[in-house]
Amino acid sequence: MSLFNKEGKEFNTMVAVDRDPSQDPTYRHKFPTIVGNKVVERWSQKVRPIKSLTRFLQGCQLKRNQNYMIDFNAKTDKYEYWFDDSQNAMMFGLMCGSMKQTLAGSGQKFDIQCPHCAGVIDSHSIHWV
Repeated sequence: MSLFNKEGKEFNTMVAVDRDPSQDPTYRHKFPTIVGNKVVERWSQKVRPIKSLTRFLQGCQLKRNQNYMIDFNAKTDKYEYWFDDSQNAMMFGLMCGSMKQTLAGSGQKFDIQCPHCAGVIDSHSIHWV
C-alpha cells in the first residue's frame, strides 16, 4: 500500500505512531464549492498533525507532502507517517518512540487579574486597540 500526493509522487514506506488518547486526531472544516450556479458549503476532515513530531521533521529538513505525508487510521487508532525515502522513515521510526507528543494548539489561553479590584477578566472579553 502507498499514498500519493497531488503531483502523483509515491510515498511507500510507513511508520505507525500511537496517538494521545486525550486528543482528537482529526478536525473538520467547511469550504465553499460551486454546484451549478449556487455556492454550497461542504465539509472536509483533515488530520491534526502532532506538533513535536512535525518540528522534528522540519529540523531534519523534510517537508510535508514533498518528503512525507501524514494520515490517521481509525481502525488501528494510529497516525501513519508515509515517507518517500526508506532511510528517512527508519530515522523517524527510531527517534519518534521517545518523543513526547503534543498536538498543535490554538495558542496561549490566559486571564487577566485587575490590579484595582482583584477581579479576573476573561481573555475573550479583552478588546485590543
